[in-house]
Amino acid sequence: MTKRITALILTLVLLLALTAAVGADTLDCTGDVCPLSSSYIGNAHTHKFHYSDCRYVGQMNEDNKVYFESRNEAIDEGYVPCKVCRP
Repeated sequence: MTKRITALILTLVLLLALTAAVGADTLDCTGDVCPLSSSYIGNAHTHKFHYSDCRYVGQMNEDNKVYFESRNEAIDEGYVPCKVCRP
């Protein structure tokens, strides 16, 4: 039983590592702000900004995503807070 659990845990760890490696290659961190370190994500179409874990971020077109490191930066750029996640 413990060998099965150990094998399952090792498999999960391997899958998580592979998923992280593939995801890291697809993110563009060449600009001024890296999506990995951004706390806020704006939508260039709606001019609203969200916490990175807001449900609406997942619905955004990748081309419309704008990354901000601070709330004030988003507001200074003319973005308004999301009324759902309330950043």
